[in-house]
Amino acid sequence: MVRPTPLHKHPGFNVRLGFVPLLDSAPLIVARELGLFDAEGLDVELVREGSWASLRDKVSFGLLDGGHMLAPMPLSMSLATDRPKVPVVVGMVLSRNGNGITLSARLHHELIHSATDLENPIATARALIRVARGRGEPIRLASVAPWSSHDLQLRDWLASAGPDAEQHVQIIPVSPIQMVDAFRSNTIEGCCVGEPWNSLLEYEKLGHILHSGHQIWQNAPEKVLGMRADWTEQHEVMHRHLLRALLAACQWLDNPHNHGLLRDILARPEYLGEQINVLDNHPYSLFHPRLHQHFFRHSANFPWLSQAHWLATRLTLRGQLGPVDGAMVRQVVRPDLFRNAAASMGIDAPVIDSKTEGRHQLPFTLSGRYGPVDVASDRLLGEHLHDWLADNPMATPNKEASRTKTATKSRPQ
Repeated sequence: MVRPTPLHKHPGFNVRLGFVPLLDSAPLIVARELGLFDAEGLDVELVREGSWASLRDKVSFGLLDGGHMLAPMPLSMSLATDRPKVPVVVGMVLSRNGNGITLSARLHHELIHSATDLENPIATARALIRVARGRGEPIRLASVAPWSSHDLQLRDWLASAGPDAEQHVQIIPVSPIQMVDAFRSNTIEGCCVGEPWNSLLEYEKLGHILHSGHQIWQNAPEKVLGMRADWTEQHEVMHRHLLRALLAACQWLDNPHNHGLLRDILARPEYLGEQINVLDNHPYSLFHPRLHQHFFRHSANFPWLSQAHWLATRLTLRGQLGPVDGAMVRQVVRPDLFRNAAASMGIDAPVIDSKTEGRHQLPFTLSGRYGPVDVASDRLLGEHLHDWLADNPMATPNKEASRTKTATKSRPQ
């Protein structure tokens, strides 16, 4: 059995990476503890942050070289129009899925007694709005940050109830580590958050998972490795070594035989802490099956331009970004960096950079450089389809449109 590497000062190339204590920070933690960074000649210092805003600010000020980031975060930082831009580069996705929409026990009980089909997200969104109308006041929910996939998934779910649905809900930002306390104090009645916080809310009998992020967008990119663009420009070779170490960690994480050791590593106080021990008593332990969290299989780490563009579309729709074109997305998301690192490890990748998001309800295959490559399904709530016209400005999002129409065009290889 692989044993954790004792903490020591490795005489390698120094890199400072931030992380927020969530299950999907595991690739960074595992890469350090199993000596995968060391093997690539890297001395990686992991810095635990209490919130996404703190991590963003430290990367912006150069106190961190990069880190574990929410998938929309590098787009928001690089393409901001309301504050100084901080260009960030994404060379890989760290994890897929893992978010849950959890409601308080009381609110969940109200939906059950409304005879709503709880497996149908559009039906539950409509039922929730009916509850709010009945109360005559908005229901307060939380996401982890305005520029998070959690926020976008929560708003997309609510929007499926109708164009005025958000008038009946107030969404506030709450750090993941404060979510349990926010439920306990009745500050919020629901949230969209990553693991282990949904499972902990269930274990504490404070809430129930109503939907997974997977039901809003199958196999959505949840966390990515975001590195300052100036750091990447200066240290391209070291960036490739960083990607290699994290790819190896993601591959290790998808093996269930390793999850016992993973639990012990994450429970250490400098990572997620003793709250992980509580999950030993949860029926599903570390990984809740409804949330479909995974790290490697089905090309999970490939950074699709079309997925980044879909996220940018949602940020624009919510007024957080101005119009974004393909060239702007290419500056942030770099499939070429991923391919170089993956190929050096014998891992194949799709030869195209974009696909139609929402088209595939089951895993499928695409051409790789060396043969067929498995790719995960990508169904979107409401049967939306999203293509990407790489070189034309993004059309103004239309809330009523069932399809964000453009044409797919892959980057030349």
